[in-house]
Amino acid sequence: MAKSTKIEVDMRVNRIARLLANGAVRSEIVQYCAKEWEVAERQTDTYIAKARELIRADWETDRLTFTAEILAQLATLQKEARKQNNLNAALGCIKTAAQIAQVIQ
Repeated sequence: MAKSTKIEVDMRVNRIARLLANGAVRSEIVQYCAKEWEVAERQTDTYIAKARELIRADWETDRLTFTAEILAQLATLQKEARKQNNLNAALGCIKTAAQIAQVIQ
């Protein structure tokens, strides 16, 4: 069997990352790789390791952006809660935002 191209490897790693994100376990991924790409277990483990690195990199790189997005969503929810005179929900949003921003614990 011919060696996979970089494009094929990248596509496979991305597919495995999606499988992991959807809750697939190693045995399911090994089975999938054998069926779809005729890949051995050892190569599948290499793909899984690369997929996990990709997932970690996504979350590490985007941690500040993710935090900002969550804080913006909480601010919007807090404003809506105030408009509806739901002060408990507004206070909950404020408290959660403060915890995320590590202003309080």
